[in-house]
Amino acid sequence: MVSAIITTHNRCDLLVRAIESVLSQTYNELECIVVDDASVDETSEVCKKYPVIYIQIPKEESRGGNYARNLGIKASKGAYCAFLDDDDYWLPTKIEKQVELIEKMDCELVYCGRCIEEVGKSGISYMNKLPNPRNMGDMKKRILTTICTTTTCILAKRQALLDVGLFDENLCFWQEYELTIRLAQRKPLYFLNEPLVVYRVDVRDCHRLTNKYYGWKDAVKYIHKKHESLYSQLNLFEWFKAQNLIWGGTMVRCKSAGLRWRFYAYYMLTLPNRIIKKVNKNW
Repeated sequence: MVSAIITTHNRCDLLVRAIESVLSQTYNELECIVVDDASVDETSEVCKKYPVIYIQIPKEESRGGNYARNLGIKASKGAYCAFLDDDDYWLPTKIEKQVELIEKMDCELVYCGRCIEEVGKSGISYMNKLPNPRNMGDMKKRILTTICTTTTCILAKRQALLDVGLFDENLCFWQEYELTIRLAQRKPLYFLNEPLVVYRVDVRDCHRLTNKYYGWKDAVKYIHKKHESLYSQLNLFEWFKAQNLIWGGTMVRCKSAGLRWRFYAYYMLTLPNRIIKKVNKNW
């Protein structure tokens, strides 16, 4: 069985779409768990309309998205866990194809491509984003230099998640990156090269976590400190790639947060890497 774990907070209108995408999966052995992180809207009423396991976190116990995900994992009964944020949704064959792959490869984590649903002032646009072909197999060192997936794209063995200590509840950013660092030290990672998730990005939402810079910066420092022994094993070229990952993330978040001078500074730092990527793509 697969346990689909949806975390939600005050998005009951979008939650309906997420729940229905789980219940519409072509894979039948599935339970749907909704973890409500102290919502004050109609979330509880929405969940009563569907065959889901509903877990409500009181406001005084709210500790962030990773705490909510971990509650879902602990309450789950499936051999596998898959995750879904309330503003995203799955395409119908996601779980069926991922279970087939994870059992075929005898690994602990598989992921997939995604379709970006960008909501802007002028409307909604869609763009497919597929995994990098190199981000598969033995990722012990490479995982330190790249973010290969997002939480909504992941299917993982429940026992493996428990073994590595679940999601790190100290993190509000890059939780999937830090989790994959730990899992990649155990077994190879594999992916399906097709978009099986619709990932929503609302650029109008100034409160979106993606737009927060200083909290993200602290999270990156925490991750590097936590895995200092792994980062210390990188050679000079790998170290540069790991730094470029941070510089690129800084550039994007500074732009979203309106920190123009920081954005232009990191734009120049990442220029060599973007030139290399452009040349490789054309050749």
